[in-house]
Amino acid sequence: MRHVIWDWNGTLFDDLHVVIDAVNATIGPFGGRPITADDYRAHYTRPVRVFYDRLLGRPLSEDEWHSVDDAFHGSYRTLMGDAALNAEALAAIERVRQSGGSQSLLSMYFHDELISLVAGYGLSHELLLVNGLQGEKGAQKATSMQHHLAALLAHPAAPNELSRYLVIGDALDDAAAARHNEVDCILFAGGSHAPEELASMGYPVAESLLHALDLAGL
Repeated sequence: MRHVIWDWNGTLFDDLHVVIDAVNATIGPFGGRPITADDYRAHYTRPVRVFYDRLLGRPLSEDEWHSVDDAFHGSYRTLMGDAALNAEALAAIERVRQSGGSQSLLSMYFHDELISLVAGYGLSHELLLVNGLQGEKGAQKATSMQHHLAALLAHPAAPNELSRYLVIGDALDDAAAARHNEVDCILFAGGSHAPEELASMGYPVAESLLHALDLAGL
């Protein structure tokens, strides 16, 4: 039995267009120019503060960083109604279930809001564990992945061997978190990064969520 650890933003949740609109609303008052999807993919990184440094062409002060982060999430919440699940999300989750595997969700979006979103889309019963951000805003995913895996390894319905775990996400940060925690990863090229950049991480790159499962043999 395999266990799939799904990413949320840009993977199961198709929100890149909303993210870009929220970024543009955020950086304008700080002197930033509007960006496109290609611009976003060229600059996006974690920690997220570095992403904004890149967009603005200068380091943000501590106060500016907190203002930028708060402004982005305020705009994102306002615009989020224009986003929806990836067109293949439900079919992909169902395929994992039909294969006899288990699955969970790890996101760097705020934990309480993530729980509500996942429940609103009727996915909670399909996922053994849903974890969102509970630490430093904009942080890298590796430590959160470590805690997520520890909880899963103790879960009676999840595999007890790391070799059975697979991360599916759209970001370099997903790949880095998987590598740090010694689990497999397949990267989805429909979100935060260009396919060639994802390929540089040394993991398979899928064109869609169902293609990712094909690559995983599920």
